[in-house]
Amino acid sequence: MIKPLEALTKSDCQAVRYILTDVDDTLTWEGRLPTDSLVALEQLASRGLTVIPVTGGCAGWSDMMARTWPVAGVISEGGGVFIRKKNHGSLSYQFWQDETVMVAQKTEILAIVTSVLDSFPALRLARDQAYRLTDVAIDFAQEVRPPAIEAKEACLLALKELGLNAKASSIHINVSGEGYDKFAMAKRVLNQEYNVSDERFAAQVMYVGDAPNDESMFARFPLSVGVSNIAEHLPSMTHVPRFQTNFPGGLGFAELTQHLLSLR
Repeated sequence: MIKPLEALTKSDCQAVRYILTDVDDTLTWEGRLPTDSLVALEQLASRGLTVIPVTGGCAGWSDMMARTWPVAGVISEGGGVFIRKKNHGSLSYQFWQDETVMVAQKTEILAIVTSVLDSFPALRLARDQAYRLTDVAIDFAQEVRPPAIEAKEACLLALKELGLNAKASSIHINVSGEGYDKFAMAKRVLNQEYNVSDERFAAQVMYVGDAPNDESMFARFPLSVGVSNIAEHLPSMTHVPRFQTNFPGGLGFAELTQHLLSLR
């Protein structure tokens, strides 16, 4: 059973050093980044916490986030690439596997997805597809209005029947190569870039999300929080967060930040 945010205690929070968070409808709300979200990110950074957004969003957007937001880096495209902020604002790109292999794989997936979409006229490629390096995104609720939920579910099933690695966020179906997801890249980044062992995940890492494509994170980080809008997805989810905020999206993230910092 998911507990209310108020059940998150001081003992839960004392050792937290890393905040990993989804972006769309977790840091954002109704298509915008609320001022409360940006202030919360600044507050976390000023208190010495390492914040890493983990998003299905494109590398183009993630590059901008890593350069301009008060974050340590961004895990982008559902785990395909980690964009880390270095000294003097420069960035490094770390791909799940060789960049040329992943780019070629994306081209092959794009051809298959384009063919599948012929059967789902309510859906379309995401407008940010041109800025993606490792995956393909199908829009069902970002610019598609009203959201094409039934078409999304049918398309997701069709893609999986073709053997593709497809997962739904709150706005997109993301289709990528096998062998990685948000957690796989998060684990690699924490292990290799920050020297955090798997045994320390439970106490030192908190994850915040809102959708089924966050399940791999909810399953492995005990300190997991869903913003309130996750409620609509819970009936279809196997792995759910331990806590839930009272407010949605970025407003919920800000609520969590204030509660967390008040306990430290």
